[in-house]
Amino acid sequence: MDGSLSKMTILCLDDPDNKFELLINPDSLKFTRKVEYTIDKVVGTSANVNRFHKHAPSNLSFNFVLDGTGVAYEKTESVEDTIEKLEKVIYKYVGDIHQPNTLKVSWGNFSFNCRMESLNYEYTLFAPNGEPLRVKVSVSFVNYISRKEEQAKANAQSPDLSHVILLKAGESIPYWCHIIYGDASYCTDIARYNGLSNFRNVKPGNRLLFPPIVRND
Repeated sequence: MDGSLSKMTILCLDDPDNKFELLINPDSLKFTRKVEYTIDKVVGTSANVNRFHKHAPSNLSFNFVLDGTGVAYEKTESVEDTIEKLEKVIYKYVGDIHQPNTLKVSWGNFSFNCRMESLNYEYTLFAPNGEPLRVKVSVSFVNYISRKEEQAKANAQSPDLSHVILLKAGESIPYWCHIIYGDASYCTDIARYNGLSNFRNVKPGNRLLFPPIVRND
């Protein structure tokens, strides 16, 4: 990892000066990707067909420790004050934008734009006067993309729009039929539409037109 970013940092995308730096990095990260499917019933049988619907937002979760004993790192503030700083960045409602902050989690070469999804505290050590001295923090984030980026992504995959695709190595007509229409069986129709005798008769660099589908709803 990049030595200049040896500490995990959570910062606000709209205000990079508003950030929280972990003094003890997590031992591990859990990164989850999900795919959503629709289930079509096959008429006359008990079978179901799973069809690709969309990629769901990715999730990032990890645990880290806040230590107020001075053993793990030099104590500069109480655990409660540190929690207040953390929540100011990732949890508190911001009146100007009418929602909590949009965030960026950075650690070395890793970067994840997101919003906080859940935040849990487990208090594991207390001073004789009841002051918390050590807290295990569990936090999860959901991937964030701007409305402009989301719209561009939706347009790039919409079956109701025309698409001009320049094939790259490893791509094929069935691949793009699956991406655009959610059904690779359109490959023969697309080949014919582009004046090809066979949907396999394509090479990287070929430019193909994928027209909007006609719905019979």
